[in-house]
Amino acid sequence: MDAKLGTVLHEPGATEEKKAKMEKQAKETTIGSTGLRLTGCQVSSPVHIVIASADEQTWHAPSQTFMLTPKSFGKSIKAEEMPSGMIRFFPSPTDEVPSLVLPPTPPASASTTEDKTPIPSIGGEVTLLEGIYRNHAIPAKTMLRVLALIDKQLSDLETVLQSLEMRFVGASVLIVYEGDLTRLEDALAQWETKIHEEDPLKPVEEEDDEASIESESEDESEDDLDGTKEDEKMAKECPPVIVKMIDFAHTWIAEGQGVDEGVLKGLATLRSLIRGRKAELEALA
Repeated sequence: MDAKLGTVLHEPGATEEKKAKMEKQAKETTIGSTGLRLTGCQVSSPVHIVIASADEQTWHAPSQTFMLTPKSFGKSIKAEEMPSGMIRFFPSPTDEVPSLVLPPTPPASASTTEDKTPIPSIGGEVTLLEGIYRNHAIPAKTMLRVLALIDKQLSDLETVLQSLEMRFVGASVLIVYEGDLTRLEDALAQWETKIHEEDPLKPVEEEDDEASIESESEDESEDDLDGTKEDEKMAKECPPVIVKMIDFAHTWIAEGQGVDEGVLKGLATLRSLIRGRKAELEALA
């Protein structure tokens, strides 16, 4: 998910024409009132549909597409409709999420007709090709753990921004989480164990450089030229959630002018939406 931050969309030196355009855009979208616009998101839709294979966990087989939320969605909704964006990006198994690319076009080989013939899914359930994504694989309890991590990282980002006298015009928050249920739960378990075991008061022990190089050399082999071991290492170290602030092309130091209140307002809005989604999922868990 890309979430645009800030109430101001233009630099001080922008032309009057551009200022007018950006101010109009801010007024007509959620950015002006909330400091936040949901720019867009993509979720691999983990529904269980039988077409050719019976084990498609992260691909919406009938429509041959990902569950997309384009920029037009965030630009068209009102502030009170922003929670619907949270549902699109953090769906529960029981949520019915409408496709924004209608109608979804099934592959030519799919055994379906124009009258929306139902395609049987795993467990005997039926899913119709009607532009609705259903049966999302990530349970509410697991999604709650994801949201808790995201909120914590947003809180850390907020703390940093409250100490900076800078302006971030056009900056965004990028949120990524693992969409495969098995990998997500493994990553969550590893991450939570790591956090639990870390002692912030314990000094970090420096490893001898020569010993480190020797250890790495022993781990490497000519049989690993295909990168298999590196892929396995990355999979083990991959966090379940990544939250980054991005897009700094129009960022500058504003010494003596205080913090960027517009960006902080947007961040507060995003955290409020995350907490609202948590409350909804807690009722289902």
